[in-house]
Amino acid sequence: MTAPVNRQPASGRNTALSPTRRQALAAALLSPLAARPAAARQPPRFAGPSSQFIQIDPPEDAGSLVITDLSGKTRPLSAYRGKAVLLNFWASWCPPCRRELPILRRLQAKTAREPFVVVPVSLDKSVATVRAYLDRLGLADLATFIDAEGTVASGPKSAKPTPFPLYGMPMTYMLDREARSVGYPVGEADWTSPEGLELLRFYGRASG
Repeated sequence: MTAPVNRQPASGRNTALSPTRRQALAAALLSPLAARPAAARQPPRFAGPSSQFIQIDPPEDAGSLVITDLSGKTRPLSAYRGKAVLLNFWASWCPPCRRELPILRRLQAKTAREPFVVVPVSLDKSVATVRAYLDRLGLADLATFIDAEGTVASGPKSAKPTPFPLYGMPMTYMLDREARSVGYPVGEADWTSPEGLELLRFYGRASG
């Protein structure tokens, strides 16, 4: 039980704080906040039409995972350390993905000046399908990867668990500067909105 607070000042005691004591007290109260690392702060709120951004606590290391581009070259996610990663899973058979892909392309075009990168990953089964689909949408210049074997991400009906479980499509995982998975929203989202950019920049600048 919390002890009752004596609200009556002790006899003869000067209860007023001098400016110096006020400053010292303020510094003592604020110093724990100032000492907290950026990564310990709560990220800004962000939500799409289907869900809001959900934090993963504690973050999960993803740096050892390898993804494959459309030319067959592989790249570990650790190659992006130092920047936040928007890791977006999409597919040609997903209608909401079609609406989100142009957003990802616009975002990719500005990442050279930003502390984050955009890494789309198709779940289609062939490179030819992906190329034809993007060409049809006028998005042939979208740099994307492919997870044709379903070894990186998969839905709840998959026979084998994967590093990135999917609860809907599209689905985007956020990786921090240390290549750790820190959160996700399910469904399409406008990552070029002020709120989306704020979240990306938060993780792109926060240090662990």
